[in-house]
Amino acid sequence: MIERRTVLASALAAGVFGSAAQQASAMASKPKDRPYKLFDCHGHFYTDDWRKYPFNAKTARYGPERMVAKAMENPMTAEKVLKFWDEAGIERGLGVQYSSTYFTDNSYLLDIAAEYDRIIPIVILDATAEETPPTLEKMAKENWIAGVRFMGVPNENNEFPFLTDAAAGSWEKANELGLTITLMPISRNDPGKAIKRVGELADKYPNVGVVLDHIGFPRYGARPDSWGYLPEHLELANHKNIYYKYTTFLIEMLLADKTPLKEFLEYTVGVYGADHMIWGSDIGNSEVDDLEFVQHALDSASGLPVEQQKALFYDTAEKLFIPGGRGAA
Repeated sequence: MIERRTVLASALAAGVFGSAAQQASAMASKPKDRPYKLFDCHGHFYTDDWRKYPFNAKTARYGPERMVAKAMENPMTAEKVLKFWDEAGIERGLGVQYSSTYFTDNSYLLDIAAEYDRIIPIVILDATAEETPPTLEKMAKENWIAGVRFMGVPNENNEFPFLTDAAAGSWEKANELGLTITLMPISRNDPGKAIKRVGELADKYPNVGVVLDHIGFPRYGARPDSWGYLPEHLELANHKNIYYKYTTFLIEMLLADKTPLKEFLEYTVGVYGADHMIWGSDIGNSEVDDLEFVQHALDSASGLPVEQQKALFYDTAEKLFIPGGRGAA
Protein backbone atom coordinates (compact mmCIF):
# COMPACT_ATOMS: atom_id res chain seq x y z
CA MET A 1 0.00 0.00 0.00
CA ILE A 2 1.02 3.62 -0.48
CA GLU A 3 1.77 5.13 2.94
CA ARG A 4 0.57 8.51 4.25
CA ARG A 5 3.95 10.22 3.78
CA THR A 6 3.99 9.13 0.12
CA VAL A 7 0.49 10.51 -0.41
CA LEU A 8 1.43 13.87 1.08
CA ALA A 9 4.68 14.09 -0.86
CA SER A 10 2.94 13.11 -4.06
CA ALA A 11 0.25 15.71 -3.54
CA LEU A 12 2.93 18.40 -3.29
CA ALA A 13 4.62 17.03 -6.41
CA ALA A 14 1.41 17.05 -8.41
CA GLY A 15 1.91 20.61 -9.53
CA VAL A 16 5.10 19.56 -11.30
CA PHE A 17 3.25 17.15 -13.52
CA GLY A 18 0.23 19.35 -14.02
CA SER A 19 -3.29 18.27 -14.77
CA ALA A 20 -4.24 17.01 -18.20
CA ALA A 21 -7.78 18.19 -17.58
CA GLN A 22 -6.64 21.74 -16.75
CA GLN A 23 -4.47 21.84 -19.86
CA ALA A 24 -7.17 20.53 -22.17
CA SER A 25 -8.13 22.73 -25.08
CA ALA A 26 -11.83 22.01 -24.41
CA MET A 27 -12.53 20.98 -27.99
CA ALA A 28 -16.04 19.57 -27.64
CA SER A 29 -17.88 16.84 -29.43
CA LYS A 30 -21.42 17.91 -30.32
CA PRO A 31 -23.75 15.12 -29.17
CA LYS A 32 -26.92 16.98 -30.20
CA ASP A 33 -25.91 16.63 -33.86
CA ARG A 34 -25.24 12.89 -33.58
CA PRO A 35 -27.84 10.24 -34.51
CA TYR A 36 -26.82 8.01 -31.59
CA LYS A 37 -25.51 8.19 -28.05
CA LEU A 38 -22.24 6.68 -26.89
CA PHE A 39 -21.42 3.79 -24.57
CA ASP A 40 -18.00 4.25 -22.96
CA CYS A 41 -16.32 0.86 -22.50
CA HIS A 42 -13.14 2.12 -20.83
CA GLY A 43 -13.63 4.59 -17.99
CA HIS A 44 -11.27 4.60 -14.99
CA PHE A 45 -12.39 5.95 -11.63
CA TYR A 46 -10.39 6.92 -8.54
CA THR A 47 -10.67 9.37 -5.69
CA ASP A 48 -8.33 11.51 -3.60
CA ASP A 49 -9.98 10.13 -0.45
CA TRP A 50 -6.95 7.95 0.27
CA ARG A 51 -7.94 7.30 3.87
CA LYS A 52 -11.12 5.48 2.88
CA TYR A 53 -9.69 4.07 -0.35
CA PRO A 54 -5.92 3.55 0.12
CA PHE A 55 -3.78 3.61 -3.00
CA ASN A 56 -1.94 0.54 -4.24
CA ALA A 57 -0.20 1.93 -7.29
CA LYS A 58 2.58 -0.61 -7.74
CA THR A 59 1.48 -1.46 -11.29
CA ALA A 60 1.28 2.15 -12.54
CA ARG A 61 3.12 2.43 -15.86
CA TYR A 62 4.88 5.66 -14.85
CA GLY A 63 5.56 4.68 -11.24
CA PRO A 64 3.49 4.77 -8.03
CA GLU A 65 4.51 8.22 -6.79
CA ARG A 66 3.52 9.96 -10.00
CA MET A 67 0.26 7.98 -10.12
CA VAL A 68 -0.62 9.06 -6.58
CA ALA A 69 0.28 12.66 -7.42
CA LYS A 70 -1.99 12.51 -10.44
CA ALA A 71 -4.86 11.05 -8.42
CA MET A 72 -4.51 13.65 -5.68
CA GLU A 73 -4.31 16.56 -8.14
CA ASN A 74 -7.03 15.39 -10.52
CA PRO A 75 -9.12 12.56 -9.05
CA MET A 76 -11.42 10.79 -11.49
CA THR A 77 -14.42 10.65 -9.20
CA ALA A 78 -17.81 9.46 -10.36
CA GLU A 79 -19.05 13.05 -10.46
CA LYS A 80 -16.17 14.21 -12.64
CA VAL A 81 -16.37 11.32 -15.10
CA LEU A 82 -20.15 11.56 -15.37
CA LYS A 83 -19.80 15.26 -16.16
CA PHE A 84 -17.45 14.33 -18.98
CA TRP A 85 -19.92 11.67 -20.13
CA ASP A 86 -22.67 14.31 -20.26
CA GLU A 87 -20.50 16.69 -22.27
CA ALA A 88 -19.51 13.96 -24.73
CA GLY A 89 -23.02 12.54 -25.15
CA ILE A 90 -22.15 9.28 -23.38
CA GLU A 91 -25.31 7.71 -22.01
CA ARG A 92 -23.60 5.14 -19.80
CA GLY A 93 -20.55 2.94 -19.69
CA LEU A 94 -18.15 0.72 -17.86
CA GLY A 95 -16.15 1.46 -14.79
CA VAL A 96 -13.02 -0.55 -15.53
CA GLN A 97 -11.06 -1.17 -12.34
CA TYR A 98 -7.82 0.78 -12.54
CA SER A 99 -4.90 -1.38 -11.51
CA SER A 100 -2.65 1.70 -11.48
CA THR A 101 -4.42 3.14 -8.43
CA TYR A 102 -6.01 0.25 -6.54
CA PHE A 103 -4.69 -3.00 -8.10
CA THR A 104 -7.31 -5.64 -7.17
CA ASP A 105 -9.07 -3.68 -4.42
CA ASN A 106 -12.33 -2.96 -6.23
CA SER A 107 -13.96 -1.11 -3.30
CA TYR A 108 -14.21 2.36 -4.83
CA LEU A 109 -15.49 1.08 -8.16
CA LEU A 110 -18.18 -1.08 -6.55
CA ASP A 111 -19.26 1.72 -4.21
CA ILE A 112 -19.80 4.25 -7.01
CA ALA A 113 -21.45 1.65 -9.26
CA ALA A 114 -23.95 0.99 -6.47
CA GLU A 115 -24.67 4.72 -6.31
CA TYR A 116 -24.85 5.49 -10.05
CA ASP A 117 -26.63 3.04 -12.33
CA ARG A 118 -24.91 4.56 -15.39
CA ILE A 119 -21.66 2.90 -14.22
CA ILE A 120 -21.39 -0.83 -14.92
CA PRO A 121 -18.45 -2.40 -13.06
CA ILE A 122 -15.66 -4.50 -14.57
CA VAL A 123 -13.48 -5.66 -11.67
CA ILE A 124 -9.89 -6.89 -11.57
CA LEU A 125 -9.20 -10.19 -9.83
CA ASP A 126 -6.34 -12.68 -9.82
CA ALA A 127 -7.34 -15.29 -12.41
CA THR A 128 -5.30 -18.02 -10.69
CA ALA A 129 -6.48 -17.41 -7.11
CA GLU A 130 -8.60 -20.10 -5.51
CA GLU A 131 -11.07 -17.52 -4.18
CA THR A 132 -11.72 -15.88 -7.55
CA PRO A 133 -14.49 -18.20 -8.87
CA PRO A 134 -16.70 -17.80 -5.76
CA THR A 135 -15.87 -14.07 -5.68
CA LEU A 136 -17.07 -13.71 -9.27
CA GLU A 137 -20.34 -15.43 -8.38
CA LYS A 138 -20.81 -13.22 -5.33
CA MET A 139 -20.01 -10.03 -7.23
CA ALA A 140 -22.33 -10.95 -10.09
CA LYS A 141 -25.22 -11.42 -7.66
CA GLU A 142 -24.51 -8.63 -5.19
CA ASN A 143 -22.61 -5.99 -7.16
CA TRP A 144 -24.00 -6.58 -10.65
CA ILE A 145 -20.62 -6.77 -12.30
CA ALA A 146 -20.69 -7.37 -16.06
CA GLY A 147 -17.23 -8.84 -16.23
CA VAL A 148 -13.71 -9.17 -14.96
CA ARG A 149 -10.35 -7.95 -16.16
CA PHE A 150 -7.44 -10.38 -15.85
CA MET A 151 -3.96 -8.85 -15.85
CA GLY A 152 -0.38 -9.95 -15.30
CA VAL A 153 3.01 -10.36 -16.91
CA PRO A 154 4.38 -13.41 -18.74
CA ASN A 155 6.23 -16.09 -16.78
CA GLU A 156 9.56 -17.66 -17.71
CA ASN A 157 7.81 -19.67 -20.43
CA ASN A 158 6.34 -16.47 -21.94
CA GLU A 159 2.88 -17.51 -20.75
CA PHE A 160 0.41 -15.15 -19.12
CA PRO A 161 -0.95 -16.75 -15.92
CA PHE A 162 -4.53 -15.84 -16.87
CA LEU A 163 -4.17 -17.84 -20.10
CA THR A 164 -2.84 -20.99 -18.40
CA ASP A 165 -4.61 -24.00 -16.88
CA ALA A 166 -4.08 -22.41 -13.47
CA ALA A 167 -6.86 -19.95 -14.39
CA ALA A 168 -9.31 -22.62 -15.58
CA GLY A 169 -11.59 -22.29 -12.55
CA SER A 170 -12.04 -18.56 -13.12
CA TRP A 171 -12.76 -19.02 -16.82
CA GLU A 172 -15.24 -21.80 -16.05
CA LYS A 173 -17.12 -19.64 -13.54
CA ALA A 174 -17.23 -16.68 -15.94
CA ASN A 175 -18.56 -19.04 -18.62
CA GLU A 176 -21.24 -20.32 -16.24
CA LEU A 177 -22.33 -16.79 -15.32
CA GLY A 178 -22.07 -15.36 -18.83
CA LEU A 179 -19.59 -12.64 -17.84
CA THR A 180 -17.11 -10.89 -20.09
CA ILE A 181 -13.38 -11.35 -19.61
CA THR A 182 -11.21 -8.41 -20.61
CA LEU A 183 -7.58 -9.08 -21.51
CA MET A 184 -4.47 -7.16 -22.47
CA PRO A 185 -1.91 -9.89 -23.29
CA ILE A 186 0.94 -7.74 -24.61
CA SER A 187 4.24 -9.57 -24.92
CA ARG A 188 7.49 -8.35 -26.46
CA ASN A 189 8.66 -11.91 -27.03
CA ASP A 190 6.56 -13.93 -29.47
CA PRO A 191 3.41 -11.75 -29.11
CA GLY A 192 1.44 -14.03 -31.42
CA LYS A 193 1.62 -16.89 -28.91
CA ALA A 194 -0.63 -15.16 -26.39
CA ILE A 195 -3.04 -13.92 -29.05
CA LYS A 196 -3.42 -17.47 -30.40
CA ARG A 197 -4.11 -18.73 -26.88
CA VAL A 198 -6.89 -16.15 -26.50
CA GLY A 199 -8.62 -17.74 -29.50
CA GLU A 200 -8.26 -21.22 -28.00
CA LEU A 201 -9.85 -20.14 -24.72
CA ALA A 202 -12.66 -18.32 -26.53
CA ASP A 203 -13.54 -21.61 -28.22
CA LYS A 204 -13.33 -23.53 -24.95
CA TYR A 205 -15.60 -21.06 -23.11
CA PRO A 206 -18.19 -19.95 -25.66
CA ASN A 207 -20.47 -18.23 -23.13
CA VAL A 208 -17.69 -15.78 -22.22
CA GLY A 209 -17.47 -12.57 -24.19
CA VAL A 210 -13.71 -12.12 -24.55
CA VAL A 211 -12.67 -8.46 -24.93
CA LEU A 212 -9.25 -7.54 -26.32
CA ASP A 213 -8.28 -4.20 -24.79
CA HIS A 214 -6.87 -1.67 -27.25
CA ILE A 215 -7.34 -4.33 -29.97
CA GLY A 216 -4.04 -5.86 -28.87
CA PHE A 217 -2.04 -2.73 -29.80
CA PRO A 218 -1.49 -3.19 -33.55
CA ARG A 219 1.57 -1.23 -34.73
CA TYR A 220 1.06 0.20 -38.21
CA GLY A 221 4.69 1.29 -38.54
CA ALA A 222 5.91 -2.26 -37.94
CA ARG A 223 3.44 -4.01 -40.26
CA PRO A 224 1.90 -1.48 -42.68
CA ASP A 225 0.63 -4.14 -45.11
CA SER A 226 -1.81 -5.44 -42.46
CA TRP A 227 -2.36 -2.10 -40.69
CA GLY A 228 -0.22 -3.32 -37.82
CA TYR A 229 -1.99 -6.60 -37.15
CA LEU A 230 -0.19 -9.89 -36.64
CA PRO A 231 -1.52 -12.96 -38.49
CA GLU A 232 -2.70 -14.22 -35.10
CA HIS A 233 -4.69 -11.00 -34.61
CA LEU A 234 -6.43 -11.44 -37.94
CA GLU A 235 -7.20 -15.10 -37.25
CA LEU A 236 -9.23 -14.09 -34.19
CA ALA A 237 -11.99 -12.92 -36.54
CA ASN A 238 -13.01 -16.58 -36.79
CA HIS A 239 -13.97 -16.62 -33.10
CA LYS A 240 -17.39 -15.06 -32.72
CA ASN A 241 -17.25 -14.41 -28.98
CA ILE A 242 -14.17 -12.17 -29.17
CA TYR A 243 -14.64 -8.39 -29.20
CA TYR A 244 -12.24 -5.55 -29.92
CA LYS A 245 -11.96 -2.32 -27.94
CA TYR A 246 -11.03 0.82 -29.87
CA THR A 247 -9.73 3.32 -27.33
CA THR A 248 -8.19 6.71 -26.82
CA PHE A 249 -4.98 5.01 -25.63
CA LEU A 250 -4.78 3.10 -28.92
CA ILE A 251 -5.61 6.23 -30.94
CA GLU A 252 -2.77 8.05 -29.14
CA MET A 253 -0.34 5.35 -30.26
CA LEU A 254 -1.70 5.25 -33.80
CA LEU A 255 -1.37 9.02 -34.18
CA ALA A 256 2.19 8.88 -32.83
CA ASP A 257 2.88 6.19 -35.45
CA LYS A 258 1.40 8.45 -38.16
CA THR A 259 -1.35 5.94 -38.87
CA PRO A 260 -4.25 7.25 -41.01
CA LEU A 261 -7.02 6.71 -38.45
CA LYS A 262 -9.96 6.60 -40.82
CA GLU A 263 -8.37 4.00 -43.09
CA PHE A 264 -7.15 1.99 -40.09
CA LEU A 265 -10.61 1.83 -38.55
CA GLU A 266 -12.33 0.96 -41.81
CA TYR A 267 -9.87 -1.88 -42.34
CA THR A 268 -10.42 -3.12 -38.78
CA VAL A 269 -14.20 -3.04 -39.11
CA GLY A 270 -13.82 -4.94 -42.37
CA VAL A 271 -11.86 -7.66 -40.57
CA TYR A 272 -13.88 -8.05 -37.37
CA GLY A 273 -17.25 -6.45 -38.09
CA ALA A 274 -18.73 -3.44 -36.31
CA ASP A 275 -20.92 -5.83 -34.33
CA HIS A 276 -17.73 -7.11 -32.66
CA MET A 277 -16.21 -3.72 -31.92
CA ILE A 278 -16.66 -1.39 -28.98
CA TRP A 279 -15.22 2.01 -28.05
CA GLY A 280 -13.74 3.42 -24.85
CA SER A 281 -12.56 6.87 -23.79
CA ASP A 282 -9.78 5.67 -21.44
CA ILE A 283 -10.58 8.64 -19.22
CA GLY A 284 -8.45 8.59 -16.09
CA ASN A 285 -5.50 6.98 -17.85
CA SER A 286 -4.66 8.79 -21.08
CA GLU A 287 -3.27 12.27 -20.42
CA VAL A 288 -4.97 14.01 -23.31
CA ASP A 289 -7.93 16.31 -23.96
CA ASP A 290 -10.61 13.68 -23.47
CA LEU A 291 -13.27 15.44 -25.56
CA GLU A 292 -10.82 16.00 -28.39
CA PHE A 293 -10.05 12.30 -28.53
CA VAL A 294 -13.74 11.40 -28.50
CA GLN A 295 -13.91 13.53 -31.61
CA HIS A 296 -10.91 11.75 -33.12
CA ALA A 297 -12.74 8.45 -32.67
CA LEU A 298 -15.96 9.79 -34.16
CA ASP A 299 -14.16 11.39 -37.09
CA SER A 300 -12.31 8.17 -37.86
CA ALA A 301 -15.67 6.38 -38.13
CA SER A 302 -17.32 9.04 -40.28
CA GLY A 303 -16.93 7.00 -43.48
CA LEU A 304 -18.80 4.01 -42.04
CA PRO A 305 -22.55 3.54 -42.55
CA VAL A 306 -24.52 4.98 -39.64
CA GLU A 307 -25.62 1.50 -38.52
CA GLN A 308 -21.98 0.44 -38.22
CA GLN A 309 -21.17 3.61 -36.29
CA LYS A 310 -24.04 2.86 -33.90
CA ALA A 311 -22.78 -0.69 -33.43
CA LEU A 312 -19.23 0.47 -32.69
CA PHE A 313 -20.17 3.28 -30.32
CA TYR A 314 -23.22 1.83 -28.56
CA ASP A 315 -25.16 -1.23 -29.73
CA THR A 316 -22.45 -3.91 -29.45
CA ALA A 317 -21.51 -2.82 -25.93
CA GLU A 318 -25.11 -2.70 -24.76
CA LYS A 319 -25.61 -6.33 -25.80
CA LEU A 320 -22.25 -7.52 -24.49
CA PHE A 321 -22.03 -6.03 -20.99
CA ILE A 322 -24.96 -7.33 -18.96
CA PRO A 323 -24.93 -6.44 -15.24
CA GLY A 324 -24.90 -9.68 -13.32
CA GLY A 325 -23.93 -11.66 -16.42
CA ARG A 326 -25.99 -13.20 -19.19
CA GLY A 327 -26.53 -16.44 -17.29
CA ALA A 328 -26.05 -19.92 -18.68
CA ALA A 329 -25.91 -20.37 -22.42
